[in-house]
Amino acid sequence: MKIYFAASIYGGRELLEDYKSLVMALKSYGEVLSEEIVDTNLLQKEEKNSPEEIYLSDIEKIKQADVIFAELTNPSLGVGYELGYAEAHYKKILGVYNQTIREKITPMMMGNKNIKMIAYKNIEEIIKKLESLLGD
Repeated sequence: MKIYFAASIYGGRELLEDYKSLVMALKSYGEVLSEEIVDTNLLQKEEKNSPEEIYLSDIEKIKQADVIFAELTNPSLGVGYELGYAEAHYKKILGVYNQTIREKITPMMMGNKNIKMIAYKNIEEIIKKLESLLGD
């Protein structure tokens, strides 16, 4: 299974350790196409690429993915765009968010029947649910 992991980059790196835990867990279910998101030096590395190169790379990875797994606790324009693109291309989309940090997520996500939304209280809770989420 090919998994595209989406999470806020420019909107905040406060949850980077949680992102790392999720990516490590996701790797036991398949290939994570966007593992660079958890690179501590990602922002510096991205400076070497043009916005167009980053866009084209991410779109190609989404096209290859069997499932899009999005951590949505920190709002992100980029992640919102990626999910819209993925939905338009009939990709399976899973969205998770830490409800102890962000009580509500935009109704555009919560109301979309094409995105399976799951709230969690700690990262271990969502990691334990991965098998049932990815097996659906």
